[in-house]
Amino acid sequence: MRSPIDVLSGRVGGFKKIEIARRTVPCYKHVIEKDGEKLSLCMLVDSGKLYRFPYESSRGIASLEIKARYLRGEMEHLRLREFQPGLCRYVERAEKAG
Repeated sequence: MRSPIDVLSGRVGGFKKIEIARRTVPCYKHVIEKDGEKLSLCMLVDSGKLYRFPYESSRGIASLEIKARYLRGEMEHLRLREFQPGLCRYVERAEKAG
């Protein structure tokens, strides 16, 4: 039988579960989208990279797998830049516009 420590020390997507929890922080920001400004769930990774997190309904191990993709850098197309406190826009789309 597995102990609670064995379960927590398991790996998902190449990262330990505890490492995923430490390195990702959910937050809400106003994001400028194509259809206007929306309050959206975002993910702060490694205290410096801000991403849009459109997978609000995912739970459990599936959610950890998605967060591991953010840590591996596979979700750069959802990267945000905060240009005013609480107000963000997509980095990639802003670069294409300029």
